[in-house]
Amino acid sequence: MHGVSGLDPSNIPQLLDLAFDFACGQPVSAYVDPAKVLPALELALEPERALRWQTRMLVPLRARLLERASRSAVTLNAWLPADAKLRLAELLGAPVRLPRAWIEKTVASEGVRDSVKTLLSETLTTFLKGGAAGTGVGAAVGLGARALGSMTKSLLGGLGEGIQTQLQERVRDFVDTSVATVQRRIVDIVAGDDVARALGQERRKAFLAALEQTERDVAKQAARTPFDTLDALAPRIVAHNLARAEVREAIEAEVREALAELSQQTLGEVLDDLGLRTTARATLHARGRPWLRAFAQTPEFAAWWASASTPRDP
Repeated sequence: MHGVSGLDPSNIPQLLDLAFDFACGQPVSAYVDPAKVLPALELALEPERALRWQTRMLVPLRARLLERASRSAVTLNAWLPADAKLRLAELLGAPVRLPRAWIEKTVASEGVRDSVKTLLSETLTTFLKGGAAGTGVGAAVGLGARALGSMTKSLLGGLGEGIQTQLQERVRDFVDTSVATVQRRIVDIVAGDDVARALGQERRKAFLAALEQTERDVAKQAARTPFDTLDALAPRIVAHNLARAEVREAIEAEVREALAELSQQTLGEVLDDLGLRTTARATLHARGRPWLRAFAQTPEFAAWWASASTPRDP
């Protein structure tokens, strides 16, 4: 091809096919260097650059999607085929067992203990006073307690007051002892089968109810999200995590694992598995042919071609 002043347009389709077939014959690892992935991510996701592209592309995309959804009366049922909906409802309706350790920690917290103690104290007080109406067993017990108090005061004087104080302390001791018993009972109930089944059924109901919402309803709810705050934070959060040693190690390890798996095949075989080889070739011709033709007509290409085509002394 020495002496040719430019690329012959009639040869471009053949050149593209040769290049495509050569590329398809290479292993996937020929196109990705795991050691370069993290540096490339750091450059692309540098906070100011990431925010610029987020503002340019993602924010307008989100706005368009929400605006389109705000006009839609289609329910979320449309997003799932009937069999998938039933299967998901079945899975979500399965019993939900909360971790017992988490329940015990929560129930043993000071706030729950104080609430249980207050509940027991108020219940005993109401019982002894006979309730709001002042009748029934509680009223009788309350009357007896008051009579006992009067009697001890009359017969024993100051000693009677001491006895009454001891009785009150015994009631407080009873409440304190009962708190632990009630807490254990709460743990047993919350960790039990009945609560697990109830939680599963409620989760299933919530899922089915959510599918009855329209896309317009979802758009209204999403519009309440503080996107301005989240958009400003996202690039910084990503950059922060990319700087963490454990995250970097995980990313590089996963890239190597993925490449090791994909490199058992050539790029062409991967495209075949995806059903995309024919589409990729057609796209290369549709986009590459006019690009290559225009490139071949530039002065820069002509100068390079002339230099490359000039015979060199041995």
